[in-house]
Amino acid sequence: MPFSGPSSYLETIDEFIGHWTDVNLALTPDLILPGGYTAAMLLTDRTALAADITALEAAINTMEGHRTARYNKQPPIRERMRQLSATVKGTFADSDYVGQVQPLVRETAHSGLWIIAMDDMAHLWTTMNATPPSGLTPPLLLTGAYAIATFNTDVASLKTTYTALTGAEQDVVRELDERDSRYRAIRDHLVHYRAAVPGYFAADHPLVLSLPRLAPLPGHTPDAVVLSGVWNDATDKGDFTWTASEDPDLESYQIRRDGSAPYNGNTEQAVATLPPGTLAFSTNAGLTVGGSTMGFKVYVKLTTGNERGSNAVSVTNPDDGPP
Repeated sequence: MPFSGPSSYLETIDEFIGHWTDVNLALTPDLILPGGYTAAMLLTDRTALAADITALEAAINTMEGHRTARYNKQPPIRERMRQLSATVKGTFADSDYVGQVQPLVRETAHSGLWIIAMDDMAHLWTTMNATPPSGLTPPLLLTGAYAIATFNTDVASLKTTYTALTGAEQDVVRELDERDSRYRAIRDHLVHYRAAVPGYFAADHPLVLSLPRLAPLPGHTPDAVVLSGVWNDATDKGDFTWTASEDPDLESYQIRRDGSAPYNGNTEQAVATLPPGTLAFSTNAGLTVGGSTMGFKVYVKLTTGNERGSNAVSVTNPDDGPP
């Protein structure tokens, strides 16, 4: 199969390794590319690329874990900030503290705005305990005897998650660069390989006719299918269905996932490859932790190597997540 994206890298390289092995059996001495590049070196590079892919997947999984932790920690803290704001504006409406109440931070605001909002609320709460308004016998407690000490602990935990998430995102960028750099270097060698082989054999030789391709054959790109997905509480999996492809060259459907918002095809991971006629699939890939959210696409893959992805569908595992 030709290169059609990150999920095809290793499979395509394996085809070239197999072909180069056959070429070496037919030649004496072995085929060596410019720069002294050999089949053994391609195998070494393939192993290194596989390690890069594994490292990237691990970094992505770590990043997704921190995103899920952020998702789970923010709403309870926001609710406490809402309660404190309501208490100040209601119970202590005649105090000067009303003017210190800031608008409630948006759920989708970036971490910097969240930190400012939480620090402002902690300062207000601390000041009210130190210099209580009329009618308050400190300490000020919210529902469930929730004190500022607990609020500060929760905030510190969320800030730690923000720091860890930032580091994990940087790790993903680094691992992505390493994977792509190694892939491009390998692909350059394979371009040379495709150019070199026909010089050693007749034009109709099987080893020329069977040269692996780097890009899909000329031809059409399939129409995208329409994907739908929902979380199934009974099975703790996402259930996915899609419309059937009518393409006569249909080879398979491939389910891929990515935790980015919006969906990022450069960091997607293959989940399963399914035969024609399959129009449903269930998985918990990337969704094993409560509160985790994952995007999914189903790709129509043709025998020519052309492919097209569906619309992206986001599914969330609500277990233990915020209400």
